[in-house]
Amino acid sequence: MERISLCCLFFMMISGTMTSTADLNKNVVLFPKESSTSYVILRPQATSSLTSFTVCLNCYTVLTRDYSLLSIANPEKFNDILIYIINSTAYSVTVGDEEIVFTAPESPLGWRHICTSWKSSTGVVTQWINGKPLPRKTLKKGYSVGTQPIIILGQDQDSYGGSFDIKQSCVGEIADVQMWNFVLSPNEIQLALVNSYLIQGNILNWRSLDYNLKGDAIIEAKLEDYTS
Repeated sequence: MERISLCCLFFMMISGTMTSTADLNKNVVLFPKESSTSYVILRPQATSSLTSFTVCLNCYTVLTRDYSLLSIANPEKFNDILIYIINSTAYSVTVGDEEIVFTAPESPLGWRHICTSWKSSTGVVTQWINGKPLPRKTLKKGYSVGTQPIIILGQDQDSYGGSFDIKQSCVGEIADVQMWNFVLSPNEIQLALVNSYLIQGNILNWRSLDYNLKGDAIIEAKLEDYTS
């Protein structure tokens, strides 16, 4: 039995299926260069159909082109949820393959905290940048996000789990990725902004994250600590 287990472990290592579960509160994912092969697979704590969600994360980049932060694909919808940056003032949100774009004043160089929430019953989407909400919009009222998600950090899925475009890849750092199956209140958004221990995702939790690094994506220590 031990020999069989070792053989299985070796196969998992060479096939790239090894995963890690860790508290990344003091860490970031670094995407050091433009690539179509560098990304992180995130495995959710729950995979039930979603009729609402909130995604929050921190990102730091000097890219001037568009890039993907978080992509969730299901077999029937490759952009079931997509959090995507068009440029320094335009933020794209896609649910069920339908896109809306938010515009905001340009942010100074540094970390940006981005939270996106959506509620099926009303279709209301709220985009928060550094703790401040942009004027709300509506999208996909009555829709439900699928139950077989592949969640990718740093690339945009143009097929179920793949077909990445190097010119849509993230180059920089991403941290504090949290996802909930409900819409966070304004007070809860402020807790997420300061990375408080008082609120942690029930779908994705950066402090207990099941992940798989691909390509040149690496885990590095934070240079700044803003936990409260």
